[in-house]
Amino acid sequence: MARWSLRAGSAPALAALSLALGACGRGPETTQAALASAAAPAKPRRDPALAEVRAVLEQGSGKVDLKVLERAPGAEADSLRARAQFLQGDTVAALATLARARQGDADEPELWATEVELLATLDRLPGASELLAEAFKKLGTQAALFRAQGVVELRRQDHGAQALEALERARARDPELPFLSFPLAQAHLMVGRKRLEKAPAETVAHARAARALWPGLVDARELEAEGLTGQLRFEEALALYDELAQEGRSYGETPATLEQRCATRCLFDHDRAGAVTHYLAARRRGMDDEGLGFGLTVLAEEARAALARGVDAAEGSDWERAEREFARALELAPRDIEAENHLAVARFQREEFRAAAEGWEKVLARSLAEKLELPDPVPLNLAKAWRLAGEPAKARAVLSALLDRDPDGLLSQEARELLLVLEAEDMAAK
Repeated sequence: MARWSLRAGSAPALAALSLALGACGRGPETTQAALASAAAPAKPRRDPALAEVRAVLEQGSGKVDLKVLERAPGAEADSLRARAQFLQGDTVAALATLARARQGDADEPELWATEVELLATLDRLPGASELLAEAFKKLGTQAALFRAQGVVELRRQDHGAQALEALERARARDPELPFLSFPLAQAHLMVGRKRLEKAPAETVAHARAARALWPGLVDARELEAEGLTGQLRFEEALALYDELAQEGRSYGETPATLEQRCATRCLFDHDRAGAVTHYLAARRRGMDDEGLGFGLTVLAEEARAALARGVDAAEGSDWERAEREFARALELAPRDIEAENHLAVARFQREEFRAAAEGWEKVLARSLAEKLELPDPVPLNLAKAWRLAGEPAKARAVLSALLDRDPDGLLSQEARELLLVLEAEDMAAK
Protein backbone atom coordinates (compact mmCIF):
# COMPACT_ATOMS: atom_id res chain seq x y z
CA MET A 1 0.00 0.00 0.00
CA ALA A 2 1.11 3.59 -0.35
CA ARG A 3 3.49 5.01 2.22
CA TRP A 4 1.63 7.22 4.63
CA SER A 5 2.83 10.57 5.82
CA LEU A 6 2.78 11.62 9.46
CA ARG A 7 0.56 14.68 9.16
CA ALA A 8 -2.51 14.85 11.36
CA GLY A 9 -5.89 13.67 10.20
CA SER A 10 -9.13 15.51 10.75
CA ALA A 11 -11.16 12.73 12.38
CA PRO A 12 -12.45 12.67 15.97
CA ALA A 13 -11.08 10.30 18.59
CA LEU A 14 -11.66 6.58 18.23
CA ALA A 15 -14.41 6.51 20.80
CA ALA A 16 -16.24 3.55 19.32
CA LEU A 17 -13.00 1.65 18.89
CA SER A 18 -11.96 2.30 22.46
CA LEU A 19 -15.27 0.93 23.70
CA ALA A 20 -14.86 -2.16 21.53
CA LEU A 21 -11.38 -2.77 22.83
CA GLY A 22 -12.41 -2.14 26.39
CA ALA A 23 -15.09 -4.78 26.10
CA CYS A 24 -12.39 -7.25 25.13
CA GLY A 25 -10.10 -6.21 27.96
CA ARG A 26 -7.60 -4.75 25.49
CA GLY A 27 -8.15 -0.99 25.66
CA PRO A 28 -5.48 1.53 24.65
CA GLU A 29 -4.45 1.86 28.28
CA THR A 30 -3.32 -1.78 28.47
CA THR A 31 0.35 -2.08 29.42
CA GLN A 32 2.96 -3.88 27.34
CA ALA A 33 3.51 -6.33 30.16
CA ALA A 34 -0.14 -7.31 30.04
CA LEU A 35 0.08 -7.67 26.30
CA ALA A 36 3.06 -9.98 26.57
CA SER A 37 1.21 -12.20 28.99
CA ALA A 38 -1.96 -12.38 26.89
CA ALA A 39 -2.48 -15.59 24.94
CA ALA A 40 -2.09 -14.94 21.23
CA PRO A 41 -4.57 -16.48 18.83
CA ALA A 42 -3.38 -19.10 16.38
CA LYS A 43 -1.16 -17.65 13.70
CA PRO A 44 -3.05 -17.33 10.41
CA ARG A 45 -1.97 -19.44 7.46
CA ARG A 46 -0.53 -17.59 4.47
CA ASP A 47 -0.23 -18.92 0.97
CA PRO A 48 3.46 -19.56 0.13
CA ALA A 49 2.63 -19.04 -3.54
CA LEU A 50 1.83 -15.40 -2.78
CA ALA A 51 5.03 -14.72 -0.83
CA GLU A 52 6.78 -12.91 -3.68
CA VAL A 53 3.80 -10.69 -4.45
CA ARG A 54 3.36 -9.96 -0.77
CA ALA A 55 7.02 -8.95 -0.45
CA VAL A 56 6.82 -6.58 -3.44
CA LEU A 57 3.70 -4.89 -2.09
CA GLU A 58 5.16 -4.58 1.38
CA GLN A 59 8.02 -2.56 -0.09
CA GLY A 60 5.47 -0.06 -1.35
CA SER A 61 5.62 -1.09 -5.01
CA GLY A 62 2.52 -1.82 -7.05
CA LYS A 63 4.48 -3.53 -9.82
CA VAL A 64 2.76 -6.88 -9.59
CA ASP A 65 0.70 -8.86 -12.06
CA LEU A 66 -2.93 -8.58 -10.96
CA LYS A 67 -3.79 -11.67 -13.00
CA VAL A 68 -1.68 -13.76 -10.61
CA LEU A 69 -3.85 -12.56 -7.73
CA GLU A 70 -7.06 -13.04 -9.67
CA ARG A 71 -6.18 -16.70 -10.18
CA ALA A 72 -5.35 -17.21 -6.49
CA PRO A 73 -8.37 -18.04 -4.33
CA GLY A 74 -9.07 -16.78 -0.83
CA ALA A 75 -9.20 -13.67 1.30
CA GLU A 76 -5.43 -13.18 1.33
CA ALA A 77 -5.32 -12.86 -2.45
CA ASP A 78 -8.23 -10.42 -2.32
CA SER A 79 -6.51 -8.21 0.23
CA LEU A 80 -3.26 -8.27 -1.75
CA ARG A 81 -5.12 -7.45 -4.96
CA ALA A 82 -6.72 -4.46 -3.25
CA ARG A 83 -3.31 -3.24 -2.06
CA ALA A 84 -1.90 -3.63 -5.56
CA GLN A 85 -4.81 -1.73 -7.11
CA PHE A 86 -4.37 1.02 -4.55
CA LEU A 87 -0.64 1.34 -5.24
CA GLN A 88 -1.40 1.44 -8.96
CA GLY A 89 -3.65 4.43 -8.37
CA ASP A 90 -7.05 2.73 -8.68
CA THR A 91 -8.56 3.53 -5.29
CA VAL A 92 -12.13 2.82 -6.36
CA ALA A 93 -11.24 -0.67 -7.59
CA ALA A 94 -9.27 -1.39 -4.42
CA LEU A 95 -12.14 -0.52 -2.09
CA ALA A 96 -14.62 -2.36 -4.31
CA THR A 97 -12.43 -5.48 -4.20
CA LEU A 98 -12.42 -5.40 -0.40
CA ALA A 99 -16.16 -4.75 -0.13
CA ARG A 100 -16.94 -7.75 -2.34
CA ALA A 101 -14.46 -9.96 -0.49
CA ARG A 102 -15.89 -9.08 2.91
CA GLN A 103 -19.37 -10.02 1.71
CA GLY A 104 -18.06 -13.48 0.93
CA ASP A 105 -15.76 -13.87 3.95
CA ALA A 106 -16.82 -11.51 6.70
CA ASP A 107 -14.71 -13.29 9.33
CA GLU A 108 -11.32 -12.63 7.68
CA PRO A 109 -9.55 -9.88 9.70
CA GLU A 110 -7.02 -9.09 6.92
CA LEU A 111 -9.82 -7.87 4.66
CA TRP A 112 -11.16 -5.52 7.33
CA ALA A 113 -7.69 -4.35 8.29
CA THR A 114 -6.66 -3.65 4.71
CA GLU A 115 -9.74 -1.55 4.08
CA VAL A 116 -9.18 0.41 7.30
CA GLU A 117 -5.57 1.08 6.31
CA LEU A 118 -6.50 2.24 2.82
CA LEU A 119 -9.12 4.60 4.22
CA ALA A 120 -6.62 5.96 6.75
CA THR A 121 -4.03 6.51 4.04
CA LEU A 122 -6.64 8.51 2.16
CA ASP A 123 -7.20 10.57 5.35
CA ARG A 124 -10.75 9.29 5.56
CA LEU A 125 -10.29 8.78 9.27
CA PRO A 126 -13.93 8.84 10.44
CA GLY A 127 -14.78 6.00 8.07
CA ALA A 128 -11.62 4.11 8.99
CA SER A 129 -12.38 4.48 12.71
CA GLU A 130 -15.96 3.31 12.38
CA LEU A 131 -14.98 0.31 10.27
CA LEU A 132 -12.21 -0.65 12.68
CA ALA A 133 -14.52 -0.44 15.70
CA GLU A 134 -17.00 -2.69 13.89
CA ALA A 135 -14.23 -5.16 13.06
CA PHE A 136 -13.01 -5.37 16.66
CA LYS A 137 -16.59 -5.91 17.84
CA LYS A 138 -17.16 -8.67 15.32
CA LEU A 139 -13.75 -10.43 15.27
CA GLY A 140 -12.08 -9.61 18.57
CA THR A 141 -8.44 -8.79 19.15
CA GLN A 142 -6.84 -9.93 15.91
CA ALA A 143 -3.26 -9.03 15.02
CA ALA A 144 -4.23 -7.49 11.67
CA LEU A 145 -6.80 -5.25 13.37
CA PHE A 146 -4.21 -3.94 15.83
CA ARG A 147 -1.97 -3.18 12.86
CA ALA A 148 -4.83 -1.26 11.27
CA GLN A 149 -5.39 0.61 14.53
CA GLY A 150 -1.73 1.60 14.52
CA VAL A 151 -2.00 2.88 10.95
CA VAL A 152 -4.98 5.02 11.92
CA GLU A 153 -3.14 6.42 14.94
CA LEU A 154 -0.17 7.31 12.74
CA ARG A 155 -2.42 9.73 10.89
CA ARG A 156 -3.25 11.60 14.08
CA GLN A 157 -1.07 14.37 15.40
CA ASP A 158 0.94 13.42 18.51
CA HIS A 159 -0.47 9.89 18.55
CA GLY A 160 2.88 8.17 18.08
CA ALA A 161 2.72 6.41 21.43
CA GLN A 162 -0.77 5.08 20.73
CA ALA A 163 0.33 3.91 17.29
CA LEU A 164 3.39 2.19 18.70
CA GLU A 165 1.36 0.42 21.38
CA ALA A 166 -1.18 -0.87 18.87
CA LEU A 167 1.48 -2.03 16.43
CA GLU A 168 3.44 -3.77 19.17
CA ARG A 169 0.24 -5.58 20.10
CA ALA A 170 -0.03 -6.73 16.51
CA ARG A 171 3.53 -8.01 16.52
CA ALA A 172 3.05 -9.77 19.87
CA ARG A 173 0.11 -11.71 18.44
CA ASP A 174 1.74 -12.48 15.09
CA PRO A 175 5.49 -11.80 14.79
CA GLU A 176 5.36 -12.58 11.06
CA LEU A 177 2.40 -10.34 10.29
CA PRO A 178 2.96 -8.71 6.88
CA PHE A 179 2.69 -4.98 6.24
CA LEU A 180 3.73 -4.27 9.80
CA SER A 181 7.41 -3.28 9.58
CA PHE A 182 6.98 0.10 7.89
CA PRO A 183 4.20 1.48 10.11
CA LEU A 184 6.02 0.16 13.19
CA ALA A 185 9.17 1.95 12.06
CA GLN A 186 7.15 5.15 11.55
CA ALA A 187 5.69 4.84 15.03
CA HIS A 188 9.16 4.53 16.54
CA LEU A 189 10.13 7.69 14.67
CA MET A 190 7.12 9.60 15.95
CA VAL A 191 7.82 8.60 19.54
CA GLY A 192 11.54 9.25 19.13
CA ARG A 193 10.97 12.76 17.84
CA LYS A 194 8.68 13.47 20.76
CA ARG A 195 11.42 12.44 23.22
CA LEU A 196 14.29 14.24 21.50
CA GLU A 197 14.48 17.30 23.72
CA LYS A 198 14.05 15.61 27.09
CA ALA A 199 15.38 12.10 26.50
CA PRO A 200 17.78 11.96 23.53
CA ALA A 201 18.96 8.48 24.55
CA GLU A 202 15.42 7.22 24.07
CA THR A 203 15.33 8.98 20.72
CA VAL A 204 18.43 7.10 19.62
CA ALA A 205 16.90 3.80 20.74
CA HIS A 206 13.69 4.47 18.80
CA ALA A 207 15.61 5.59 15.72
CA ARG A 208 17.70 2.43 15.76
CA ALA A 209 14.59 0.33 16.22
CA ALA A 210 13.13 2.01 13.15
CA ARG A 211 16.32 1.34 11.18
CA ALA A 212 16.22 -2.32 12.17
CA LEU A 213 12.65 -2.59 10.94
CA TRP A 214 13.20 -0.61 7.74
CA PRO A 215 16.93 -0.30 6.95
CA GLY A 216 16.54 2.16 4.07
CA LEU A 217 14.62 4.72 6.12
CA VAL A 218 16.58 7.98 5.82
CA ASP A 219 14.45 9.69 8.49
CA ALA A 220 15.63 7.10 11.00
CA ARG A 221 19.30 7.87 10.41
CA GLU A 222 18.64 11.59 10.58
CA LEU A 223 16.75 11.20 13.85
CA GLU A 224 19.50 9.01 15.26
CA ALA A 225 22.03 11.73 14.42
CA GLU A 226 19.87 14.30 16.21
CA GLY A 227 19.58 12.05 19.25
CA LEU A 228 23.32 11.43 19.33
CA THR A 229 23.87 15.18 19.16
CA GLY A 230 21.54 15.61 22.12
CA GLN A 231 23.69 13.08 24.01
CA LEU A 232 26.83 15.09 23.08
CA ARG A 233 28.06 12.15 20.98
CA PHE A 234 29.10 14.50 18.22
CA GLU A 235 31.56 12.24 16.37
CA GLU A 236 28.94 9.50 16.01
CA ALA A 237 26.40 12.03 14.76
CA LEU A 238 28.92 13.38 12.25
CA ALA A 239 29.58 9.87 10.94
CA LEU A 240 25.87 9.49 10.19
CA TYR A 241 25.63 12.91 8.53
CA ASP A 242 28.66 12.07 6.38
CA GLU A 243 27.09 8.77 5.40
CA LEU A 244 23.92 10.57 4.37
CA ALA A 245 25.90 13.29 2.55
CA GLN A 246 27.52 10.60 0.42
CA GLU A 247 24.01 9.71 -0.70
CA GLY A 248 23.46 13.25 -1.92
CA ARG A 249 21.78 14.80 1.10
CA SER A 250 22.74 18.16 2.56
CA TYR A 251 22.45 19.39 6.13
CA GLY A 252 23.63 22.97 5.80
CA GLU A 253 25.71 24.24 8.70
CA THR A 254 24.90 21.33 11.00
CA PRO A 255 28.06 19.23 10.41
CA ALA A 256 30.32 22.29 10.72
CA THR A 257 28.61 23.28 13.95
CA LEU A 258 29.09 19.78 15.32
CA GLU A 259 32.81 19.97 14.50
CA GLN A 260 33.01 23.25 16.40
CA ARG A 261 31.25 21.70 19.39
CA CYS A 262 33.73 18.82 19.27
CA ALA A 263 36.54 21.36 19.35
CA THR A 264 35.05 23.14 22.34
CA ARG A 265 34.77 19.89 24.22
CA CYS A 266 38.40 19.07 23.40
CA LEU A 267 39.49 22.41 24.85
CA PHE A 268 37.61 21.65 28.06
CA ASP A 269 39.43 18.31 28.14
CA HIS A 270 42.79 20.10 27.62
CA ASP A 271 43.18 18.40 24.23
CA ARG A 272 44.39 21.34 22.16
CA ALA A 273 45.54 19.16 19.25
CA GLY A 274 42.08 17.59 19.03
CA ALA A 275 40.48 21.03 19.14
CA VAL A 276 42.66 22.22 16.27
CA THR A 277 41.70 19.17 14.22
CA HIS A 278 38.00 19.85 14.71
CA TYR A 279 38.29 23.60 14.08
CA LEU A 280 40.00 22.84 10.78
CA ALA A 281 37.27 20.34 9.97
CA ALA A 282 34.62 22.97 10.76
CA ARG A 283 36.32 25.34 8.32
CA ARG A 284 36.50 22.65 5.64
CA ARG A 285 32.78 22.08 6.12
CA GLY A 286 32.07 25.72 5.33
CA MET A 287 32.26 27.60 8.64
CA ASP A 288 33.63 31.12 8.17
CA ASP A 289 36.00 32.98 10.47
CA GLU A 290 33.15 34.71 12.29
CA GLY A 291 31.51 31.38 12.96
CA LEU A 292 34.74 29.89 14.29
CA GLY A 293 34.85 32.52 17.03
CA PHE A 294 37.51 31.61 19.57
CA GLY A 295 38.57 28.83 17.25
CA LEU A 296 40.03 31.43 14.90
CA THR A 297 42.31 32.62 17.72
CA VAL A 298 43.41 29.05 18.43
CA LEU A 299 44.20 28.42 14.77
CA ALA A 300 46.11 31.71 14.45
CA GLU A 301 48.23 30.87 17.50
CA GLU A 302 49.03 27.44 16.11
CA ALA A 303 49.87 28.96 12.72
CA ARG A 304 52.37 31.37 14.29
CA ALA A 305 53.99 28.50 16.17
CA ALA A 306 54.29 26.42 13.00
CA LEU A 307 55.73 29.39 11.12
CA ALA A 308 58.37 29.90 13.81
CA ARG A 309 59.32 26.24 13.70
CA GLY A 310 59.64 26.46 9.94
CA VAL A 311 61.93 29.48 10.13
CA ASP A 312 64.15 27.65 12.62
CA ALA A 313 64.33 24.67 10.29
CA ALA A 314 65.14 26.88 7.30
CA GLU A 315 67.94 28.61 9.19
CA GLY A 316 69.42 25.17 9.78
CA SER A 317 68.93 24.28 6.08
CA ASP A 318 66.48 21.52 7.02
CA TRP A 319 64.27 22.33 4.07
CA GLU A 320 62.16 19.19 4.32
CA ARG A 321 61.08 20.05 7.84
CA ALA A 322 60.72 23.70 6.89
CA GLU A 323 58.36 22.81 4.05
CA ARG A 324 56.28 20.66 6.37
CA GLU A 325 55.97 23.40 9.01
CA PHE A 326 55.20 26.16 6.50
CA ALA A 327 52.53 23.97 4.89
CA ARG A 328 51.01 23.41 8.31
CA ALA A 329 51.03 27.14 9.01
CA LEU A 330 49.25 27.81 5.73
CA GLU A 331 46.67 25.14 6.50
CA LEU A 332 45.98 26.79 9.85
CA ALA A 333 45.94 30.32 8.40
CA PRO A 334 45.08 30.07 4.67
CA ARG A 335 45.41 33.82 4.07
CA ASP A 336 48.81 34.20 5.72
CA ILE A 337 50.91 35.57 2.87
CA GLU A 338 54.13 35.11 4.83
CA ALA A 339 53.47 31.39 5.22
CA GLU A 340 52.63 31.12 1.50
CA ASN A 341 55.88 32.86 0.55
CA HIS A 342 58.03 30.85 2.93
CA LEU A 343 56.48 27.61 1.69
CA ALA A 344 57.39 28.57 -1.89
CA VAL A 345 60.98 29.28 -0.76
CA ALA A 346 61.24 25.88 0.92
CA ARG A 347 59.87 24.11 -2.15
CA PHE A 348 62.30 25.99 -4.40
CA GLN A 349 65.20 24.93 -2.19
CA ARG A 350 63.99 21.34 -2.48
CA GLU A 351 63.86 21.75 -6.28
CA GLU A 352 60.09 21.48 -6.37
CA PHE A 353 60.10 24.31 -8.89
CA ARG A 354 56.56 24.05 -10.26
CA ALA A 355 55.02 23.93 -6.79
CA ALA A 356 57.19 26.88 -5.76
CA ALA A 357 56.08 28.86 -8.80
CA GLU A 358 52.41 28.14 -8.15
CA GLY A 359 52.83 29.40 -4.58
CA TRP A 360 54.60 32.58 -5.65
CA GLU A 361 51.90 33.23 -8.25
CA LYS A 362 49.41 33.48 -5.40
CA VAL A 363 51.70 35.70 -3.35
CA LEU A 364 52.33 38.07 -6.25
CA ALA A 365 48.67 38.27 -7.27
CA ARG A 366 47.58 39.11 -3.76
CA SER A 367 50.35 41.66 -3.20
CA LEU A 368 49.34 43.49 -6.37
CA ALA A 369 45.63 43.34 -5.59
CA GLU A 370 46.11 44.60 -2.03
CA LYS A 371 49.09 46.88 -2.80
CA LEU A 372 51.33 45.07 -0.33
CA GLU A 373 55.06 45.64 -0.12
CA LEU A 374 56.96 42.37 -0.05
CA PRO A 375 60.36 41.96 1.63
CA ASP A 376 61.41 39.30 -0.87
CA PRO A 377 61.89 39.78 -4.66
CA VAL A 378 58.88 37.63 -5.38
CA PRO A 379 58.59 38.45 -9.13
CA LEU A 380 62.23 37.46 -9.72
CA ASN A 381 61.84 34.31 -7.62
CA LEU A 382 58.71 33.44 -9.55
CA ALA A 383 60.43 33.91 -12.91
CA LYS A 384 63.35 31.74 -11.82
CA ALA A 385 61.00 29.03 -10.59
CA TRP A 386 59.07 28.98 -13.90
CA ARG A 387 62.36 28.87 -15.83
CA LEU A 388 63.64 25.89 -13.83
CA ALA A 389 60.21 24.23 -14.11
CA GLY A 390 60.63 24.26 -17.89
CA GLU A 391 58.18 27.12 -18.50
CA PRO A 392 60.31 29.92 -20.07
CA ALA A 393 57.31 31.63 -21.63
CA LYS A 394 55.71 32.06 -18.20
CA ALA A 395 59.02 33.34 -16.82
CA ARG A 396 59.26 35.97 -19.60
CA ALA A 397 55.68 37.04 -18.99
CA VAL A 398 56.38 37.61 -15.27
CA LEU A 399 59.53 39.68 -16.02
CA SER A 400 57.85 41.73 -18.75
CA ALA A 401 54.94 42.53 -16.44
CA LEU A 402 57.40 43.58 -13.73
CA LEU A 403 59.18 45.98 -16.10
CA ASP A 404 55.86 47.37 -17.32
CA ARG A 405 54.81 48.12 -13.73
CA ASP A 406 58.14 49.53 -12.59
CA PRO A 407 60.66 50.02 -15.41
CA ASP A 408 63.19 51.80 -13.20
CA GLY A 409 62.60 49.96 -9.93
CA LEU A 410 65.04 48.10 -7.71
CA LEU A 411 64.36 44.82 -9.51
CA SER A 412 64.37 46.17 -13.06
CA GLN A 413 68.05 45.61 -13.82
CA GLU A 414 68.04 42.02 -12.61
CA ALA A 415 64.80 41.43 -14.51
CA ARG A 416 66.39 42.62 -17.77
CA GLU A 417 69.41 40.41 -17.20
CA LEU A 418 67.23 37.38 -16.62
CA LEU A 419 65.27 38.18 -19.79
CA LEU A 420 68.54 38.15 -21.75
CA VAL A 421 69.38 34.75 -20.25
CA LEU A 422 66.00 33.43 -21.34
CA GLU A 423 66.46 34.78 -24.85
CA ALA A 424 69.88 33.18 -25.08
CA GLU A 425 68.52 29.86 -23.91
CA ASP A 426 65.72 30.15 -26.41
CA MET A 427 68.18 30.84 -29.27
CA ALA A 428 70.37 27.91 -28.20
CA ALA A 429 67.36 25.59 -28.15
CA LYS A 430 66.56 26.55 -31.75
